[in-house]
Amino acid sequence: MSDRLALASRYADCLRRLAATASRLGLADLADAIADLSRAVDRMANDLAVSDYGVVVLGRAGRLIGTVERVLAKKSREAVLH
Repeated sequence: MSDRLALASRYADCLRRLAATASRLGLADLADAIADLSRAVDRMANDLAVSDYGVVVLGRAGRLIGTVERVLAKKSREAVLH
């Protein structure tokens, strides 16, 4: 249980950082959506830690984080080039 709680906390922190990065890159809609997700993970952290669906939700959140990181890295490179 505590492993999942720690993972949920780390994911929420990561999502907050990604939201800040998206905001700096001028992607306000993406930043807002990611910030909303971060707050939801924070609110649900205890439920995610103890329920069976927590594994599924955290797995999907992890994949989403990786996808958003790649998108923001690409946007960041594009911003430097232009």
